[in-house]
Amino acid sequence: MELKAVSAPDGRVGFGTLVAATVLGENEQEADVADEDTKDDGIVLRVQDEITRRSEAIGADYPFRIDASGRAMEFVRPVTAAGNVYLFCLFLSQAFDRTIVPKTLAPKVTDATRNLFQVCSTLAAGGYIQGPAVSFGWPRPDGSQFLKAVKRVYKAFGDGTPVRKPRVAAAKAVKDNGIDIIAWQRTADRLPGTQYLIGQVASGKNWAGKSVVTDRDHFHKYWFTVQPASVAQAAMFMPFGLEPDEPGDGTPYHSVLTDHMQSVSYKFGVLFYRDRITLNLARGLQLIENGETAIERHDELPKIVRWVENYTKRLRAA
Repeated sequence: MELKAVSAPDGRVGFGTLVAATVLGENEQEADVADEDTKDDGIVLRVQDEITRRSEAIGADYPFRIDASGRAMEFVRPVTAAGNVYLFCLFLSQAFDRTIVPKTLAPKVTDATRNLFQVCSTLAAGGYIQGPAVSFGWPRPDGSQFLKAVKRVYKAFGDGTPVRKPRVAAAKAVKDNGIDIIAWQRTADRLPGTQYLIGQVASGKNWAGKSVVTDRDHFHKYWFTVQPASVAQAAMFMPFGLEPDEPGDGTPYHSVLTDHMQSVSYKFGVLFYRDRITLNLARGLQLIENGETAIERHDELPKIVRWVENYTKRLRAA
């Protein structure tokens, strides 16, 4: 629905389109017309509930809304900077799904494109933690080698003492030890013991096969003579929406989402999916506007906006 609204000439798509698409995907019609109408109404209500949930979770940066009649979804313009990040995540999510985006219209997802998602994730980490956020994943913006980068980050952090020279059995070209983002909240007294985040970024569907938890523990035990006293919160950043399997037994959708998030949080720590990326990135931008200078890569946000604008034009021209 979101993709269709973006690509529609008037920025609107009726919920009847959703019902029609569902019918096309079914092998048989309902024997009872009344049952079929009830099912169709249920599909529309379910989608409207999800639109409302996203709107309430993200706020004014969510670039869609239900129109006044309740019959259509609208693409809201102008799109804010954080709203463009939502669209960027949406487009990445559907890049390889041929049931929604035909191959001829699929966005070209290169290493440079994936690197832009790391920009989004770094800004979101800063907004979430309300403090400095470092884009630590390889390749780092400054091109620094691993241990040099570790020393720079933890000197700024002020908690933990990295080893002085590479460990003798370590790989000769350690890139990032599986860690893409490091963020922390400043303390007024500049002493250890604060909110601290270690994150991993995954822009592909294989995110579920990853977890920064093991890498986080190895990083602290192996690369520090004195480990940080601050307890690192593990986090996973991915551009997808929540897509839990439903039991089909009438369990309320919110209960399904709650159970799903509990499951993934046990494994990955804090899960930054599309909605949370957008919300916390907006908070990061506000923090930067208020004077925070240590959230890295915020100057690359215009690249994301241009990418989204160009791909949006391509969709609408098709």
